[in-house]
Amino acid sequence: MKVLIAVAAASVALVAGQGVAHAQEAQSLDRLVGLVVDRLETADTVAAVKWAGAVRDGGEPVIDDPAREAAIYDAMGALGVERGLPAGWVRAVFEGQIEANKLVQRGLVAEWRSQLVSAPVPATDLAGIRPVIDRANTGIVDELSARRAELASGDCPARLTGTVLAVAGARHVDLLHQAALVRAALPLCEA
Repeated sequence: MKVLIAVAAASVALVAGQGVAHAQEAQSLDRLVGLVVDRLETADTVAAVKWAGAVRDGGEPVIDDPAREAAIYDAMGALGVERGLPAGWVRAVFEGQIEANKLVQRGLVAEWRSQLVSAPVPATDLAGIRPVIDRANTGIVDELSARRAELASGDCPARLTGTVLAVAGARHVDLLHQAALVRAALPLCEA
């Protein structure tokens, strides 16, 4: 909730022209938010692969993959502990990443199901996209470690909000991915 309130406050500040100094301070979190966006962008391919498989098999795409999700939580938690991070925080961060990714997948599947947009033919399969996700995951843990002091500070929600807004704007993130980005960013500030 603090991040959502900070998003609104930062939006008002940016519109009012008072966000320049805030935006410059937030730049230190650019790489972290960029990695989150990179990870979110994989949701399009994952959704397309799941959609194509469901169409081929005459079923519905299965978005949830509890076994894969548990493996990510365990691996990233262990990597975080190696980097001196609290396992609970790292798990919460990756729950946010996975839920955001599933939000995009569900949104795309709904569009394809309603035939508002045609589903793309995936250029790869899940095995082909997983290394991209794994690299983003490792990068996120590295950034959590490198930026831990900033992510634990009281001004983290405001700084993170400024970064999310700047990165989303610079990368022309669409509304579905913006909503998912907010979901993914919620647990980044260490409580």
